[in-house]
Amino acid sequence: MGRRKIDMILVEKLDSRQVTFSKQRIGVFKKANELAILCGIMVVVIIVSIGGKPYTFGNPDVKTVIDCFINDYEEEDNENQVYASANNLKKLKEELKELVELKQSLEKFQNYVNGKVKVKVKAMKDDLKASEALLLLVGVQLYFRMAISYLPPIYSP
Repeated sequence: MGRRKIDMILVEKLDSRQVTFSKQRIGVFKKANELAILCGIMVVVIIVSIGGKPYTFGNPDVKTVIDCFINDYEEEDNENQVYASANNLKKLKEELKELVELKQSLEKFQNYVNGKVKVKVKAMKDDLKASEALLLLVGVQLYFRMAISYLPPIYSP
């Protein structure tokens, strides 16, 4: 007589469920021990019963395996933080380089605009000087016309 396959559904009766839990728990712990021995690894199994009671198995022992896991996790976390910091530093350097290039471009553009503005202002000053000279000439012409108009007429004999 062989073992029969157990359907993976919740055992309805509470007493039967507790018996199944005890037998299965022992079986899981045996399999974990076999795995540890065959593969030369550390294993920890934590099972919490329906009533909330924890059951543990560890090879070599639970504390050693959990301490090893926590230390390894902390080392991985530190390595990840170092890697993330290095990545952030690399990104910051790239952004700084882009900002320096942008600043240089802006300075070139500003010099270009300042040069154009200076040329335009100089041209406007030259135009203004020309306009002033023209106005001065017009003023002089008006002065002479007015002066001539006040002169007495010249009679010729």
